[in-house]
Amino acid sequence: MEKQTTLEPLYELLRRDTSLEAGSSLQRAILKKFFRASRVNIKKADSGYKVKIWPMLSTKKTASFIFNIPQSQMHSFLQSCIKNDTRGRNFYTGMMKYLMLNKNPTWS
Repeated sequence: MEKQTTLEPLYELLRRDTSLEAGSSLQRAILKKFFRASRVNIKKADSGYKVKIWPMLSTKKTASFIFNIPQSQMHSFLQSCIKNDTRGRNFYTGMMKYLMLNKNPTWS
């Protein structure tokens, strides 16, 4: 049960973040880690978000993939990309510490 509560502050931060803006550094960091991407671009689209990801391990520098996420599903999509294992918890704990030290006024 403790493992699940370890990331609760991140889930709350993510909930606030997805209601405020598209393509924040928090959203991009989650997707970069999950997809092992060198670059992530998130743009607001008509009915949701357009996400473009450039994988690091691709043999072509121009390789990327694009998918659309409905606005109502963006939060749950990002939350599903968070790995709740030891390495994931360590990474996200460090990221949350960094974010709190460099606090964005919208996160308070």
